[in-house]
Amino acid sequence: MFAVFWALQIFISKLGFIRGAQVIPYQIFTTFIGLGVISILIVPGAHIEFAALFKNKPGVFWKLYAANVLQSGVGNILSLIGIALTAAINAGFLVKISTVTTILFAWIILKEKLSPLKIITMIVMLIGAYLLTTKGQTLLPRIGDLFILGACVCWSLGTVFVAKILKAQAISPDVITIQKPFAGFPVFLGLAGVVVAFPDFFASLNSALSCCTFASEYIPYALGSGLSLALTWIFLLRTLNVTTASYMTMMSMITPVVVSILAIIFLGETLVWIQILGMGMILLSGITVYFSDISHS
Repeated sequence: MFAVFWALQIFISKLGFIRGAQVIPYQIFTTFIGLGVISILIVPGAHIEFAALFKNKPGVFWKLYAANVLQSGVGNILSLIGIALTAAINAGFLVKISTVTTILFAWIILKEKLSPLKIITMIVMLIGAYLLTTKGQTLLPRIGDLFILGACVCWSLGTVFVAKILKAQAISPDVITIQKPFAGFPVFLGLAGVVVAFPDFFASLNSALSCCTFASEYIPYALGSGLSLALTWIFLLRTLNVTTASYMTMMSMITPVVVSILAIIFLGETLVWIQILGMGMILLSGITVYFSDISHS
């Protein structure tokens, strides 16, 4: 489910950015909405355990918070800057490199099995994602690519560190979900402060990095994006609690397929044959992962 909600969040955000929403205030507003949703759906049932973890195991609490800052804060900021400073086809494919980095870090840190099936399936998924997002075009390197690769490392390390703590401690994933928006706020607000302090520099890089206006016409998109983001956090951590980090990240490769389907239905976009081939490769690989032992090894 988390892959579906992640796809919805990406698609709705894309609609908002097409309308002209600035990235930084949009993300801050979206995170506030996500916090509100979590306050309604998660906090009533998990606030006692959240407070107990903070009081009785502060070391574990702050380790989880640091992992969430790395994943939801630093990782997302690097990806936003990278997306603004590179071509769309570069960004669409490079964000999926997080699948590779997550599997590698899970192998090194969590000692998850790196089987031939996992390696082959990962390669097929990446080729499929490349064909689907780029239409087979050659990627021309840009400076923003480095920021996106840095984001992939942050996302992967954050995910693996959370998975390591979950395996060692009996902690409800909903407790970690409550931390998510609070982990992202300081980083987003810090970037907003820097952008406000040096507006001309950031505007010269890309107008999407300007700050900080938010027109009322963007509120519906932020509401939908915030709701989808909160549900993504919830199901991501619940999935990570019952399966391996490798399984979770490989199944997330379904996300670009869902985004493409939504774009066809609501935006009238069309797919060429090479994109359909890429979509098929991802779906067949996903089925292989589902019926394999990757979910528990």
